[in-house]
Amino acid sequence: MGRHILLAIIITLLIILGACGFALYKYANIGIFETSQSISNETPILIQQQNSDSSDWVSQLANVKKPNLTLPVNEIFIEFIRTPKAQTTREAYLLLIDKNDIYSLFCIREVLNGAGVDFTIVKDILKSQIYLNTKDDKLLKRVIQELKNYDIHSKVREVRL
Repeated sequence: MGRHILLAIIITLLIILGACGFALYKYANIGIFETSQSISNETPILIQQQNSDSSDWVSQLANVKKPNLTLPVNEIFIEFIRTPKAQTTREAYLLLIDKNDIYSLFCIREVLNGAGVDFTIVKDILKSQIYLNTKDDKLLKRVIQELKNYDIHSKVREVRL
């Protein structure tokens, strides 16, 4: 008796699984045999021209007429042409330190914040690179002297970014 019930349950599940598979197959193939419409020159996508003084591309994009058809594509390639800006080099100073522990970096940050220097710290496991954005030599010498009070020996080297 138990075997018959188990067999009936398995057969019922297989029938349900087959019906679901057939329904998924039919759903996936909807519209696969329809003929595609050919794109004619009668429905081009045009951007209406406005005054040449107006460079407001948002309003031009708003005036684009919607086509009657949808192309079956997954990718769209957009080319945006703009004039490249000239590469400008910036002069900055690299603060070279002899220690790379947490306390030394904390002291350096406090000294640089107190001096009002714009700086960036690039921390690495072995060394830290500290870039100073100033051109004042007196300020740089004062920072080096203040770091000596914390037993941090440092030098300054000019770099171009």
